[in-house]
Amino acid sequence: MFYQQFFFLATSIAFLFQATYATDIPGQYIVYYKEDADRIATNQRLFSSSESASSESVRVVYELEKGIVVAGVTDEQHQLLMQDKAVERVVPDFYVTIDAVQRNPPNWGLDRIDQNSLPLNQTYIFNYNGTGVRVYIVDTGIRASHTNFEGRVTCGFSYFGSTCGDTQGHGTHVAGIVGGLTVGVAKKVQLMDVKVFGNDRLTSFSAIRAGFDYIIAEKRANPTIPMVINLSLGTVGVKPEYEVAINEAVAANIVVVVAAGNNASDSCQNSPSYVKNAITVGATDELDLRANFSNYGACVDLYAPGVSIVSTYIYGDTSGARLSGTSMAAPHVAGVAALFLERNPTWTPAQVWTAMKADARRAIALIWWPVRQFLKFRTTTRLLLQTDTI
Repeated sequence: MFYQQFFFLATSIAFLFQATYATDIPGQYIVYYKEDADRIATNQRLFSSSESASSESVRVVYELEKGIVVAGVTDEQHQLLMQDKAVERVVPDFYVTIDAVQRNPPNWGLDRIDQNSLPLNQTYIFNYNGTGVRVYIVDTGIRASHTNFEGRVTCGFSYFGSTCGDTQGHGTHVAGIVGGLTVGVAKKVQLMDVKVFGNDRLTSFSAIRAGFDYIIAEKRANPTIPMVINLSLGTVGVKPEYEVAINEAVAANIVVVVAAGNNASDSCQNSPSYVKNAITVGATDELDLRANFSNYGACVDLYAPGVSIVSTYIYGDTSGARLSGTSMAAPHVAGVAALFLERNPTWTPAQVWTAMKADARRAIALIWWPVRQFLKFRTTTRLLLQTDTI
């Protein structure tokens, strides 16, 4: 039996982690070098010389394409780094969390996105399946051996070493929504595992940045392959480094889809949901209502199914679970982006969004009209994801 019902405390309180750990990592910084800087010489000068910002406590955590991540930095050393002639800028590294919440109504996501109104008709009709498109799942990893993936998962990048895999389940669930054979939107898409979370529900932005470096390099090496990034993660507060990374990806012709977040708050005050060049996705339930946990506001571009979505899981090669959150809504949109790109492989991110927006439908809400003392239907400003014209 594919679907089994699981309950996880860690999943149900993910939104609490997101609110609590929206802080900088003490003593850890991302140091971006100027383009003409000699990286080897600069590293030796900054972190080996007793006359520089170095000390026994300072260590290089990771080397990025345009800089390095350093930890154990004091306030005085931070000032020295910012004043160095080879350094373009120094920014605090910060915590990032998975976006997910647990609920338990019936599954309905694929059924909803292929029709422009309720009620559901118990079918998912599609003309494309994502063949030839890569979707990069920037997450906890993917259980590649799951039968729903049919061998279409590639371990692209792991911040933690040479292997990928998933010990938490979040990334596997997200990947299934994007491209699982029975539970996915784009059923033949190539799923690229970009593992930026280890065994903890927290990671650093520098891990995300390293993942973006890998993906952008992949696009440069394979410019004709259509690519999509899914980010079902987030940080409370506006963090400009997300915008820098996303804008670089979009400039490289990669579609970026992000979850709006699960704080029931303004998406414009959260990251990466505030970033204009990303497609920001909120969550709806099976009545087309905004999920009570979903972030909202002007920065949400689309709403997609995100309550009690059945997808692949890590407890075996045929296992599944129901999860809820904007983490589940975003991969519906990433999957639809893959469908558009299969049909139009040369499209830019702007063209994908224009087509997606044109295909979307405005949600209808049932509201109380106090003047006449009855309920009435009203068209809202919320755009609902649709695939019926692809």
